[in-house]
Amino acid sequence: MSTVLMHTGTLELELQGESTVAGNAWYADSLLRFSDGSLLARAQTWRKPTPDGAATCQRVSWDQGDTWHPCPASAAQDHGRAAIPFIGRRQDGSLIGWSGAWTIDRSGRGRPGRPDSQSIVRAPSLEALAQGQGVTTEAAVHVPYLVPGTGDDLSEPPSYFVGNWGQMVEAEHGYLLQAAYSFLAYDRAPRLWQNQAAPACQYRTYTLYSQDDGASWHYLSTIAASGLYPLPAQAEGFCEPDLLHLGAGRLLCVMRTGGNPAGTHMERYTPLAACHSEDGGLTWTSPALVAPFGVSPILLQMADGLVVCLSGRPGFFLTFSADGGRTWSPPHWLTESHGAWGTCSSGYGRLIEPEPGVLGVAYDEPAADGDGTQMTVKYRRYRLVRTP
Repeated sequence: MSTVLMHTGTLELELQGESTVAGNAWYADSLLRFSDGSLLARAQTWRKPTPDGAATCQRVSWDQGDTWHPCPASAAQDHGRAAIPFIGRRQDGSLIGWSGAWTIDRSGRGRPGRPDSQSIVRAPSLEALAQGQGVTTEAAVHVPYLVPGTGDDLSEPPSYFVGNWGQMVEAEHGYLLQAAYSFLAYDRAPRLWQNQAAPACQYRTYTLYSQDDGASWHYLSTIAASGLYPLPAQAEGFCEPDLLHLGAGRLLCVMRTGGNPAGTHMERYTPLAACHSEDGGLTWTSPALVAPFGVSPILLQMADGLVVCLSGRPGFFLTFSADGGRTWSPPHWLTESHGAWGTCSSGYGRLIEPEPGVLGVAYDEPAADGDGTQMTVKYRRYRLVRTP
């Protein structure tokens, strides 16, 4: 039993189970529960045994996450078809999400006067996705002042992109909302990394909206940008956002700011930040500290209203809020793995509430093996009990 101090009261975390999902794996990007109680997890392969080896691994559990098995596939049903990152459930119970976080064609779309193009998947249920009944359509994404920029892979040339990230939100009045990040023409805060092929700026995070059920998307507002809220020069900028709809026009967005340039093994620890909107995303508060570090925050509001945030790098940690993200608990560490990128926890995991009051977490950490150390994806199940 672990105790987490909250702004008001305490939170008891009872560990009910811990298991290995897959060896030689990290960067968990899906954790889903089907109506029969089975769980599906997907992660990236840590090191391919051969150049043409599988880039991802998918595992299914029929015993609440105690044991995990390769996904059985048939023409009629394949659990792996449902493993779409950030797939979200709408108010009518159906599913909607982006089939990928990046553009379909990066050669020219998104240039001034031309919309970016991305694909959206819809399905009545996870079971329908697994049975191949998902419908994928192309969506036009309009972002003003979009300019090419350099990501964390310093070997790649600058390119246009709209980085849709985190869960799509169904808000009031028929609106769909999505948080995204890019480089815009007026983003001039420099990002100063070694070995940059060209000058680079820090990311801006903003909201997109759709009024036609996801067929087209338009810029709504800036959530946070370094020109408005300065960050250290080694920061990536405000990026990898996750958006949570709290009802009645209230929104919470938590964002990464730090980073690790690919190939340099030099971590930059800058804060995990949160912004709030009370008017459906039209305006946002200034960023507030969630934790001093962290990448790819994942948000979950549990059945009793408790908000959970999972992040990492260093390690993996959970932090909790009983007031909609205004205040946060100290980190509860799943693993404190720390080191060069590729040998420590990725910081990319997933959350789920398989039943009321129970929290499921997929994360990764180094594990000893006969051939040395390798990354391993694990699953933990906690019972959460709040006390005044």
